[in-house]
Amino acid sequence: MIKPKKLYRGHVIEKVGHGKRAVFQTTINEKEWSSVTELEVKTAIDVWIDEGIEP
Repeated sequence: MIKPKKLYRGHVIEKVGHGKRAVFQTTINEKEWSSVTELEVKTAIDVWIDEGIEP
């Protein structure tokens, strides 16, 4: 089963795994970045776009 990917401010957020082992991944500045919660990934994308600071 292919899971749909979410698009947030031009970045694709992909959920890998399921349940407590799920991790959200994205690529920021050509580097893969992941976090346990989707909110942390979105915050990192916001910081990168708005302030130009790498998470």
